[in-house]
Amino acid sequence: MGKELHQTFWEIKKYKSIDFHNHIRLKNKVLDLESAKSLLNAADTLGIEKICVSRPLTPDSPSPSDVTTVNNAVLEAMKFSERFIGFCFLNPGYIQESLKEMERCIIKGNMAGVKLYHQYLVCDPALTPVMSYAAELGVPVLMHSGKLTNPKDIKLQTRLSNSSHFIKAVKMFPNTIIVQGHIGGGGDWEWTLRVLEDLEKNAKFYIDTSGSVIDTGIVKKTVKTLGEDRVLFATDGSMDEGVGKVLDAKLSEKQLRKIFSGNFNNILKERR
Repeated sequence: MGKELHQTFWEIKKYKSIDFHNHIRLKNKVLDLESAKSLLNAADTLGIEKICVSRPLTPDSPSPSDVTTVNNAVLEAMKFSERFIGFCFLNPGYIQESLKEMERCIIKGNMAGVKLYHQYLVCDPALTPVMSYAAELGVPVLMHSGKLTNPKDIKLQTRLSNSSHFIKAVKMFPNTIIVQGHIGGGGDWEWTLRVLEDLEKNAKFYIDTSGSVIDTGIVKKTVKTLGEDRVLFATDGSMDEGVGKVLDAKLSEKQLRKIFSGNFNNILKERR
C-alpha cells in the first residue's frame, strides 16, 4: 500500500467508521483468536473503528447445535474486544430454537442484529417469526443476497435472495429493519439497483457496500439510486477494496459520515 493511499484510508478515522458486514473464523469449533487479531489489525491500518461480525453456515439446514456453536464464537469475539459488534446467525426453519437463540444472543448477549444466509428466501413466510421478533427488539436483519448469472453458481444457491425478493420482503415485514447484503458480492449489481428503484419510500430497508467487486461507479450509483440514508459501509472481508470504492465515489462529507457510521448508529437507536 503506497504512502498516499495509506493516508487516504487513514482519513476515514474521522468518520468513526463501522464495518457493517464482516465475519470471524472458527478453529476447532471455537473462535480463531489469531484470525480475530488479524481482523482488528487490518481495521487499524484502514482506520476502521468497529466491525460487525457473524459466522453464517452454508448447508441447506444447519442444526440448532451448529448454530449455537458459531454464535458462541461471536460472543467470544465480543468479549475479546469491544470493537467487535456481534450478529446472531439463525436457521429460521427451527422456529422455537431460533427465537430462543435470539433471546440468548441479542437480549442476554447484546448482539446488534440477525444474520441470515440462503437457507430461505428473504420473502419466505417461514421467516415470519424471526422477522417479527427482530421488529419487536428493534434490531436489523442482514440477509445474504446476489443476482447470479452463472448457471453453476445458481445451482449451488437455489434460494439466494435478490432485490426482487427484498422488494417483497419489506412489504411482508414492514416493521422489520432489513439489510440487503453486499451490493459488491458478485453477479449483476446494476440489475439489483434497477429493481430497487421501485422500493417504497417508507421501507425500513438498507443495502451494504461490501463485496470484492470494485466496478467503477458501484458505490456512487448505489447512493444515487437509493440515497445516502439507505447505504451502509461494509467490506465482507474485502477490506482494502471496501474502503477504496467508497472513497472513490467522491461523495460529500455529509454523505460519507452517514455511510461510514451515521446510518448504522441510527439503526442502533431503534433498539428496544
